[in-house]
Amino acid sequence: MIRFLLLFLLLTISSIVKAEVTYTEILKKPTDLKLNLRYAKEQESLGEYKNVIATLERLTALYPENIDLKLYLLSIAVKTDSTEKVLRLVTEIRQSNEIDEKTKKRVAQVFDDINKKKINENKTEARQQVRDIVNEAEKDREKSTKVSKSNWTFYQDFGWKTALHSNVGSISNTKTKYSSGAIVSMTGIEGDNIETINSMFGAIYQINDNSNLNLSLGTSSSEQNRATSDENDTNSFSTSYSNFSNKNTFSASLSLTDTNSRRTADSISRSFNLNNNYNLIDNHKILSGLVLSDTKGNQNPSNATKRESNTFKKGFNIGYQYLFSQQQSLTLKYAFNETEAIADYNGLTDDSITVSYSKNFPIGNLGLSYTKTDKEYNQVDTFVHPSIVRNDDVENYSISLSGGLGQFSNSIKLLEISDKLQNFLNTFTYSVSWSETNNNSNWLQNDYEKETFNFSLTKRVYFK
Repeated sequence: MIRFLLLFLLLTISSIVKAEVTYTEILKKPTDLKLNLRYAKEQESLGEYKNVIATLERLTALYPENIDLKLYLLSIAVKTDSTEKVLRLVTEIRQSNEIDEKTKKRVAQVFDDINKKKINENKTEARQQVRDIVNEAEKDREKSTKVSKSNWTFYQDFGWKTALHSNVGSISNTKTKYSSGAIVSMTGIEGDNIETINSMFGAIYQINDNSNLNLSLGTSSSEQNRATSDENDTNSFSTSYSNFSNKNTFSASLSLTDTNSRRTADSISRSFNLNNNYNLIDNHKILSGLVLSDTKGNQNPSNATKRESNTFKKGFNIGYQYLFSQQQSLTLKYAFNETEAIADYNGLTDDSITVSYSKNFPIGNLGLSYTKTDKEYNQVDTFVHPSIVRNDDVENYSISLSGGLGQFSNSIKLLEISDKLQNFLNTFTYSVSWSETNNNSNWLQNDYEKETFNFSLTKRVYFK
């Protein structure tokens, strides 16, 4: 706990990045043009032209018919003396079917920017090409037909994750457990690692500038090194709706997960969530949410009691977020859940308090979190103990860092890489995290400690 607080204090007093939109926000809303352009403008004002170019390159790949994006990228390429990029963009703009008066003025502005710089042969050629665009704009527009824009964006994710566990089997601190009230020894595997590969196909429908609809289908497979309890294959479907405004952000999501465990009973989980973030005043947000979920096991002769663990959960959460700046925040959240089960001893109520801190760095977004949860179960389970009703007090600490691989190359000023490699790195995201769980329980088998380290990489491919 002390090391956790020291790290939090160190990060709080350290110099902050002045960007107002975090890279993590961009990853969560890759098709939100308004947010992405705001990020690009802020990075431009900070002189972080690599970040601007990376963002605009991604947007032009998503929206190849958007001439304004290419013009913006052209103006940045001129500022950074990227002659090769200037020539390529001018050629693409020349071939565009959407040249109008407004575009002519934008090109003229870029032309003026070029004039302000030292002339060389390549830039002279670029200026001539821009001039040609202006002169031939009307002819090009008359000869071409407008290409209809699609509101759909499709993508495919390919991911790999490894998880290192210090106590994968949740073996108790005393290596003992209750069995019908008697104390017996508890054995099992502690240190272990689990590797997971996954693939997900997604679609984003941009309803308007302020709202979108997301759909995704995914599959994954997990392999365990020593034990076998966490080996499974899963299939999932999710959909979500998001609406953004100056004061409020609302989202609704529905998910379905089919878990095919290889050595235990299969299960199906469903979840419905509502979340709302309201900007009370500058730098102050009120957070709220509702959750409904259920889990059903596939009872069979080999798992004759699986149905008893079928559950239905309902709950809510409310919180407060303070923004030191748009890239650095502190969040307090309270959550309450009530879980009903076919077997009452599997039913419980739990409430938790979470304190989390988030800070954006050039290489990614750092998160620190502490959660304290109290769990009270409804009835005794005589198979464990005839008179003790289970009660858990859980503490969890976590540290995480996530972002894009392209951020590393952008943050290293002395590193010069090709545009092709930079664009390739921009399609990868990473996540690394460490967590510690202290589960204090009046049941011996549930009184344990564990640590987990996770690392994952995801490659995203967009389809035009």
